[in-house]
Amino acid sequence: MAGLFQNLRVASERSTLDDMGAPASNAYATNSTETTANVATEDTTVASPTPLTIQPIPQGFGAYLDGILPPDIAKAAGAFSVTMQQIKNISSIPIEKFAQVVNSLETTKGLNVNGSSVPTDTSLASQGLALIALGNGPYGTYTMSNFLGCMSGLPYLGINIRQLIQQLETPTLYDIYKNLYLAVTWERATATIQYTYDGISTYTTTGVTITDSGGGYGRAGASAPVVTVNGATVTATIGTNYLDITNYGRVTALNFTPGTSGSVPTISIDYPPGTGSFSNSIVQGYIDAANAEILSIKNSQPARAQQLITNWEKTGTLLSIEQRAIVTGMSLQVPLVDPADSPIGDREPTLAGYPTTQYSFVDSIPRYAKFTQPHMYSQTLEAISNLNTVGGRSIVAMLREARNQARLQEAGIPLDNNIENKLTTQQQAELIANGVLANSVPSTSGITPLNNGTYTSTEPASLQTDLGSSDPYGYYDPTTDNYYNTNPNYEGNGQIIDTGQAIEPGSFAGSRYRNLIPPELSAIYTSDVLLPSTYSIQEAIDEVIRCNCDCWDNI
Repeated sequence: MAGLFQNLRVASERSTLDDMGAPASNAYATNSTETTANVATEDTTVASPTPLTIQPIPQGFGAYLDGILPPDIAKAAGAFSVTMQQIKNISSIPIEKFAQVVNSLETTKGLNVNGSSVPTDTSLASQGLALIALGNGPYGTYTMSNFLGCMSGLPYLGINIRQLIQQLETPTLYDIYKNLYLAVTWERATATIQYTYDGISTYTTTGVTITDSGGGYGRAGASAPVVTVNGATVTATIGTNYLDITNYGRVTALNFTPGTSGSVPTISIDYPPGTGSFSNSIVQGYIDAANAEILSIKNSQPARAQQLITNWEKTGTLLSIEQRAIVTGMSLQVPLVDPADSPIGDREPTLAGYPTTQYSFVDSIPRYAKFTQPHMYSQTLEAISNLNTVGGRSIVAMLREARNQARLQEAGIPLDNNIENKLTTQQQAELIANGVLANSVPSTSGITPLNNGTYTSTEPASLQTDLGSSDPYGYYDPTTDNYYNTNPNYEGNGQIIDTGQAIEPGSFAGSRYRNLIPPELSAIYTSDVLLPSTYSIQEAIDEVIRCNCDCWDNI
């Protein structure tokens, strides 16, 4: 507004300028607060005020230099000024410092860079991430569960798998699997008999010993095998408890009644049920029967069956990730040879762990870049980099970028070229509160709350309750950046958790300390990840009552 009023001129000023010899110009706004008396014969006429005319402020680069420099030079100077103002702290940097820095900056010469709208090649970055982002955290990052998951049970779904199996199993399927086990463990039992001989003609049996308990006995309800002994009576006992896998379907005892014989005593135990040998056709029959029963279960309980399949597949995937992470994500000394054959003891030197070495190498390039002495890091890396490949050019470009950054910092110019290696506050809130973020594995049972408080699972509510492993207050909606309390134990009915923010959009109300507690420290947000650490409404009431009773008892 000050500039606007500077361009206003009143008529008296214009008249003064005219009297001084300066040309009057209609470019200036004129306004008259005075009147001009025109005296005529016995009449006095008052002139109308001069209309107000406002001169528009010049627009475009260098507008503030209008009238000071020629238009073309003013526009070029303004454009250059706007360009330079994109540099942080440029207005406070001495020109001598800036000149020395600019004189030493390196370019992309020789690197065949054509320029693009993004700072990296997205297709190559995607290919690289598939090779090095091998964890199951957000965007392929490693988590503690990648190294200790099987020990902690996270994020495996073993409990849920067991519950689902118990809910899907049928007596028919149980029977098929028991008989299938007996069929594949088919083996004839053997035993030896002990006896004495009187030296004339009589052999007296004194005992029997099982030498091979066999397997597959009792299949399809068959009774214990017949034991044939000359000169004694022996009956067999077989294991029928499928929970005792050591003895199930095997001969567990031979009940012996001694006798005599005129010939050397022998013993034989009948074959298990079958054709006298192992039968692939019998095994295949049980497999076909099991598949048919499983199909019947899937048709009768499709949602629950699909949940079991999904959880089982996830468990296998997670186990594979954990095994790979331990091998590739940790730099460990691996025992490769016998200690007696190794000149250095019982372990070989530490091997280069992939992709850990890639991470550390890239993180070290800013340090390597400053070693520009002959035969040091920078010269050596440039010498071994293949400039015909993107990887080679990228290494040289990163070295130059790191040196440029160091030069600009010497002049006090900070850069914004470092990509944060942590999640945003909103992403942290979604990950902690909901237990899952895009490209990550759920931290709970796999039933993820949606924005309306329902679940992604199509299972009935009773099963969802069975599968729940935590007691979350509700869920976080990343669209609105709000946490909604839907847990009736905390009087939740879908209302927004109060963090001090204004309720109405655009309102200037709300606390100045809103969102003081970050998501990782909020007991409400972490209620989906950690064990319950706060009392529900009813539990709190019970605790108060208990405390009051204890106090009265001590009086």
